[in-house]
Amino acid sequence: MRKPPEELDYYKQQAKNEFAFREMLKGVKPDLYVVFDLLEQTGINYFVIIKIIRQLHNISMGTGYGNVTIDVQNGVVLFVKGTDSDRLSEKLIVKKDRLNKP
Repeated sequence: MRKPPEELDYYKQQAKNEFAFREMLKGVKPDLYVVFDLLEQTGINYFVIIKIIRQLHNISMGTGYGNVTIDVQNGVVLFVKGTDSDRLSEKLIVKKDRLNKP
């Protein structure tokens, strides 16, 4: 006589599904798997990462130069700011030196 299949409780089923998802993600999109794994290991809020990615994208669609600043206070992210910048390689002072008149 066959044994009835073992009934899975919610937590066992959840663990089984998560394992299957991880394996599928690892095979299909290994780069996303690395991000997913880091989020799981560190506990970093994924919403913060989404906002950082958005600011990086905004800079790349602008001049391509800039910075992203993340303001954190007491373990709470207050702002994710992206600043688009113009790249220059120009001297600040261009007037001629008064002592070296031409």
